[in-house]
Amino acid sequence: MMGENLECGIRYKFAPVQRDTRPRRYAEMSRLIHWCQAFDAEGMAPMLGGASAGNLSFRTPSGYVITATRTVLKGDLSWENLVEVVRSNWLDFEVHYLGANPPSSDAFLHERIYVERPDVNAVFHGHDDAVLAAADALAREFDIALTTDEMLFGTKPDADVTAKELRSKSYIIRKGHGFLAACPTMDQAGELSLRIHRRAVELSETKAAP
Repeated sequence: MMGENLECGIRYKFAPVQRDTRPRRYAEMSRLIHWCQAFDAEGMAPMLGGASAGNLSFRTPSGYVITATRTVLKGDLSWENLVEVVRSNWLDFEVHYLGANPPSSDAFLHERIYVERPDVNAVFHGHDDAVLAAADALAREFDIALTTDEMLFGTKPDADVTAKELRSKSYIIRKGHGFLAACPTMDQAGELSLRIHRRAVELSETKAAP
């Protein structure tokens, strides 16, 4: 699929500005790591090109903490592997961050949602073939949004259009790419992602049954 193939070889498209080599430490980081590992275990952030295809974040007083570019979500992920984005310049497509590595390529999409949705404090994005295959059925069953066009991830148009098409909903399927949950808490974003993933798997198994 377009997004998956490109994500293996193309990383962030913004200009990264490192303010410090270590992020601030927040108590909520342990919960983010829990959901990173859950996404890996459930197959919602599969390994592609040596890294996990997905990115998770939560809002902070200064911006948001997000997984770094090319993160592997399973294993011994620690708070020092995370990144805090403290400033984003939409005009120059520039991101200022605290951490050892630049933030995920989808950082501006997270930024856009946090700016437009003050009710959202967690944004979880994953890749899920079962969800993509059952997109229309899931949209009928759940109160979710669907993007109308397939877009290049990590770009301004992708961030802008996806945030707008999400509107006031808590979940959106990004055509040809993956899904995104945007909720008031990390647990809500993770549990919603799991519920829809498991339902998509059920639908695929039902369709495959003789």
